[in-house]
Amino acid sequence: MKSFRQHLLESKQVYEFKIKVVGEPTSEQIDKLKSVLERFTVESFLEGTRTPIQETQVDFPEHHNTNTTSFDVTLTYPATSFQISQLAATALGVSECCIKVRNNKEVEEYDINHKYDQLNDSKTLIGSEYDKENNQHLVGQSHVMSMLKELNKVKHQGTQHKGVNDQLLAKKMHVEKSAPSAKTDKSIGTTSAIGSKKITLPTANLGK
Repeated sequence: MKSFRQHLLESKQVYEFKIKVVGEPTSEQIDKLKSVLERFTVESFLEGTRTPIQETQVDFPEHHNTNTTSFDVTLTYPATSFQISQLAATALGVSECCIKVRNNKEVEEYDINHKYDQLNDSKTLIGSEYDKENNQHLVGQSHVMSMLKELNKVKHQGTQHKGVNDQLLAKKMHVEKSAPSAKTDKSIGTTSAIGSKKITLPTANLGK
């Protein structure tokens, strides 16, 4: 079972920051930085990585052909990134534009946002002129004609889909045959009894 002291130590809240500085501070500047942070009770102070000299830095786009130095600081009392940035600028004797401070949550957010960044020598799009292109093949008359040609190539025919019920259904649709129409005997009522096809009216011999 954990003692009260162990629970107290485990529940102790700390405040972590990453301080990034342009260039390489001297040992005296680093001692001054650690000294000014003591007002928040420094739990740990570790000198982080140094980046190689690069033409541009992501956190310091206004600085060219320089490197950076990072420090991982853990404080006991709460502080903000803005407070740490001001104290670090005073201790190192540099402008605040040469310092970037983030707490642990901000570092996590930064890593997520820049996870797929690729630093290379390609030119940036900001401030550069666009390539001359009218894009008429996408929206102009040529695009309309091309689309019509593609539509003419498409054959609108039904597609036969086979399923599990094909064996149960007839292969051909049953069509009922219509009943034969009755033939009319044209001879009925057209031929007289004596062989003449002329119809004689009974009123022809009246008065004789």
